[in-house]
Amino acid sequence: MKNNTKRCMRKAKENWIGEQCSEIEENLRKNNSKRAYQLVKDLTTVKQGKATTVQDHSGKCLTEE
Repeated sequence: MKNNTKRCMRKAKENWIGEQCSEIEENLRKNNSKRAYQLVKDLTTVKQGKATTVQDHSGKCLTEE
């Protein structure tokens, strides 16, 4: 079951990346380079999560920066 799920996820990701690539190619053919390079940037940048602090009931931070 786990292997089947992983296989399906990999296949879905490959299909999604393929769709993004064809959209980039289409935008380049239409001379819409701004949209094409924005899509490339979205695909290649690494997204980082926000750091959050934990507070107790009185509002005092329980973690430090």
